[in-house]
Amino acid sequence: GTDTLATRFTVSLPHELMQTLDHLAAGRSYSNRSEFVRDMLRAELVKQEWQEQTGETVGVLVLVYDQDTRGLSDKLNDIQHQSDGTITTALHVHLHAHSCLEVIPLRGSVKRVQQVASSLISVKGVRYGQLVPATTGKQLV
Repeated sequence: GTDTLATRFTVSLPHELMQTLDHLAAGRSYSNRSEFVRDMLRAELVKQEWQEQTGETVGVLVLVYDQDTRGLSDKLNDIQHQSDGTITTALHVHLHAHSCLEVIPLRGSVKRVQQVASSLISVKGVRYGQLVPATTGKQLV
């Protein structure tokens, strides 16, 4: 949260939609509706940031891959080293004998983040890849 003064306002919702809001908020352990609505608005700001494609942003790439695929680790490492600073670190987790999870923070323009993520996801042997858009937080209140 921030130290800014909050503005109180009234919202009218149909009964069913209000029940949905309360159900979602409770399911995500929010203590009140205001916190839930604030977070929904912040999520919309992140979506807008990604759609407008201006300035620097961040994202998190999740990869699950078969470590036994020939040359896969080398290919993934090569792409990461050639990312021009888009990738500065990665978390590597051994899931079981043949599968690995890699969590990779990405930073740069939306276009560059998407390019690097796509190049990693499309490597042969990657079973699952998902880019989760995030934000530097500059636009969030």
